[in-house]
Amino acid sequence: MSQKIQAPPHKPGLLTEDSDSLFKAVFDRIQTGIIIIDPETHLIVDADPIAEEILCLSKGELVNRMCHEFICPAKKGTCPVTDENTAITNEERIFINKKEEKVAVLKTVAKAKINGKEYLVESFVDISDRKKADDRKVALIGFMNESVLRIRRPLELTKMNMQLIADQVKTGEYESEEIRMKLQIQANNISQMIKNLDNLVRMVAEEHGEDIPKELREFLLGS
Repeated sequence: MSQKIQAPPHKPGLLTEDSDSLFKAVFDRIQTGIIIIDPETHLIVDADPIAEEILCLSKGELVNRMCHEFICPAKKGTCPVTDENTAITNEERIFINKKEEKVAVLKTVAKAKINGKEYLVESFVDISDRKKADDRKVALIGFMNESVLRIRRPLELTKMNMQLIADQVKTGEYESEEIRMKLQIQANNISQMIKNLDNLVRMVAEEHGEDIPKELREFLLGS
C-alpha cells in the first residue's frame, strides 16, 4: 500500500516554500539523500540538500532531468521498480557525481502519493567511508596472511634445526666450534626472515598507503 503524503498544489520543485512546514523541515534537514521521481516520465521532480551534496549538483541541475542520468544505471524501459516490479531496499549502489567521482551509497526506493499522484521516493546514504574502512581491513588482513605465509615455514625449519643442535649438545658429543657455527647459521636465518618481513611491510605500506591509517603507515615506514 502506498504511503499518502499531504502537500499543496504542484509548483517548480515538488516541495516548495509553501509546502507543509513540518514535512518540508524534515525533507530539508534529514541526513539522507532524497530524490522524488515521476514514475511515468522518470523525471526528477525534487531533491533534498543531502542529495545535492552527494551528487555535487544543485536542485536546479537535477529537477526535470531523467533519473537514469544520475542515480540509476538502468536504460529507459528497464527500470527495476516500474518496469520489472523489483523492490530496492538498502541495496548498495555506485553513483557518479558531477566531479566524476564514484560514491558508494545504500539505496532504497519506495512509492508515495503526493497531491493524489504516485511518485517514487529514492533515499540513499553515503557509505563511502564505510567502504574505505572495509577495504582497509581487507588490505591489512591480506598483509597479515602474507606475512604469516612468508615466515611460518622458515620458522618451522629454524625450530627444527635448533632442536637438533640442542639434542646434539645433550649427548655431549660435539665440538664447541661446530655448535657455534650451527647457531650462527640459525641466527643468520632469523636475520633474513626479519629483513624479508621489513621489506614486505614497506612494500605494503607504499602500495596501499591510502588503505592504511596514517599513524600505522608512518609506524610501518619508520617515519
